[in-house]
Amino acid sequence: MRLLVSCLLILLIPPRLSAGVAEDWRYIISLDAGPKKKPTTRDEAALLARNHFLIQRKAIEQFLARYPNDPYVFDAKLKLARILAAEGKMGNDQSKVDDALRLLGDLEKTPGLPRERLADAGFARASLLMQNQEGNAQRIRESIIWSARNFTAKYPGDRRGPRLLVEAATVCDDVPNQKRDLLEEALRLTDEEALRRRIADDLRRLDLLGKPLNLKMTALSGGEIDLAKLRGYVVVLIFWSVDSPHSLLWLRDFRSSWETLPRDQIRVVTVSLDENPKTLDSRLRELRADWPTHFDGMGWHSPVARSLGINALPTVWILDKKGILRTINARSSYETWIRQLLREGAIP
Repeated sequence: MRLLVSCLLILLIPPRLSAGVAEDWRYIISLDAGPKKKPTTRDEAALLARNHFLIQRKAIEQFLARYPNDPYVFDAKLKLARILAAEGKMGNDQSKVDDALRLLGDLEKTPGLPRERLADAGFARASLLMQNQEGNAQRIRESIIWSARNFTAKYPGDRRGPRLLVEAATVCDDVPNQKRDLLEEALRLTDEEALRRRIADDLRRLDLLGKPLNLKMTALSGGEIDLAKLRGYVVVLIFWSVDSPHSLLWLRDFRSSWETLPRDQIRVVTVSLDENPKTLDSRLRELRADWPTHFDGMGWHSPVARSLGINALPTVWILDKKGILRTINARSSYETWIRQLLREGAIP
């Protein structure tokens, strides 16, 4: 298998570019469309992606060697940095990611270029830094916030700055005041309507944190779901959709973990942002998810989802025994939260 992969890689390396700068650059741009072959398995998809990154990298390296003074050099190096970063992350090769960061840092210092072009390199570098953090949660959070704020300060007026601040806010669910500061800063700096709506959703969810969540909904099976009547239990509230692959994968994992939790002390409620009841019912049976589910057929326009600021799936909230919303981001830490809240005292 390893020999086959090596042979494929050799066969897929492109010939040396030689058609002239304009034609060679058009070829490089055409590679942005990705592999022409459609994979049939996950392993094949990974192999095709690695091969395609290699083709792109070799083509760009040849272009840079042939035309070192061409105006396209900046764009070619920007593409090269992104490819190196992708190869590094896919192959778990930190040295390639570091090479990408160094290249982007050098590009950001290119003399004589308009500031908006330098900002392109700065944005790519900030984004890569934010995605490539290691260490404890606090250190990662501080580094991500620094990257976002550094770009915003360095390139005032660039519309990508507020977007980075909003992304940085996603790692601050455990520090609500810091999250609010970042969101409000981004709101002051942006005039993008879509981003302003996202920030409004994020702030709406943040306003609910630490307060009783009084919510009544109709159940798919009939009757009413009233969170107030579930006080005395730890409640896991899950927003999801059949059309969201991440939701389905998460629910499968959660369903397995559910078997190991003290279910007599926990209640699970789900809110489906689907439009087709038959597809939803089929998935619920497949997942063996017999929890109360709210469905109104309105998808993302669901009044429940809109009133609670839901803008990503799956979203996992947990309420304590008093009905107080304790976390709005328990997707990866739900077991820790559940066990912690179960240990807390009962309602006085």
